[in-house]
Amino acid sequence: MNSLPSKPPTGSAPDVAAPAAPPHAIAYQGPCGHGVVGLTLPRDSDAHGAPTGAEQVLRLAEAEPLIRAVEHWLRGAWDPAPLADGAAHPPTAYGATVRDPALAPPGTRLLVPLEALWAEPPPALASPALAWDAQSATVALGDVPADALAPLQPGSLLWLPASLAKAWEVSLIDPRRRLPPCAALLDLAMQRITLAAAGGAAAQPGAAPAGQAAHAVLSRPVQLPLDRWLSWSAAGAPVVWPAPPPWQAELRAGDAVLAQGALLPLGDGCGLRVDVVSQPALAA
Repeated sequence: MNSLPSKPPTGSAPDVAAPAAPPHAIAYQGPCGHGVVGLTLPRDSDAHGAPTGAEQVLRLAEAEPLIRAVEHWLRGAWDPAPLADGAAHPPTAYGATVRDPALAPPGTRLLVPLEALWAEPPPALASPALAWDAQSATVALGDVPADALAPLQPGSLLWLPASLAKAWEVSLIDPRRRLPPCAALLDLAMQRITLAAAGGAAAQPGAAPAGQAAHAVLSRPVQLPLDRWLSWSAAGAPVVWPAPPPWQAELRAGDAVLAQGALLPLGDGCGLRVDVVSQPALAA
C-alpha cells in the first residue's frame, strides 16, 4: 500500500464537513483508534418524523458486524452514538457505502478520518463488500525545464521530457496533497490513461511535482476509488480512463496556473502548445 503522510501537509486545503444525514437515515459517530468515525444507517421507506430511541438502538444493532470489522481494522473499541437531529459528521473526505447485507443494511455509509487509512482494512471492509468513494485526481504530466519558459507567449511549444520515454509515466495527484501520488501511464496513441492492477501503482519518490517547479497537468481531472488509489490488495483489475483529444492541459508552478493550452504529439514525444498565458510574471 502506498505510504501516507503522518499529518496533512502544511497549506493543504481545509476539510469540508460531511453533509447532515438525509431524512431517511440515522447518523451516528464515535471515537475509534485514530479519530472519530461516522456511520449513517438508512431508515425504512415508510419512517416518518424524528427517529425514536428504540429505532436508533435497533438500527445500530443491524450494523453490529460492520462495527466489529471497523474495531478490528482500527484496533480499538468503537461505540457510535446518535448525532443530534440535523448535525453533521466531523470534517472528512473518506467514505464508503455498504453493499454486503451481512455487514449492515445496504446503503449504510461509513466515514473515516485520514489517519484510519494508514493500515489496509481487512477483507470484510474491502471491495465488493464496501464501495469506497471516488477521489478527484489531477493527472501530472511531468516537469518542464526552467530554460524553456522564457519567453512564454501564445503559440509557444513546451517540450515535455517525460513524454519521450518508451512509456509515458504520469502521476495522479491529490489536489489537497493528503493522499500519496499514484503512478499511471498515458498513451495518446491509444487515447487512454491506465492504472495498473492493485500492487503495481505505487508512485516512485519524486514522481509528483514538487514545490514551485513548473510542471504540466491535464486540465480535466479523473476520478479514482480510494481503495484503488491506495493499492489495497483486493482492489481488483486495472483501471482505464478514455483520453480523447483535444488534450487540454495547463502549465503550473505549485498551484498557480501559468498558461493554458493543449498537448501536441510530435515525433516520439509530446509538447504543450500554449494558447493563453495566465501569469506571465510568474513564468518569466
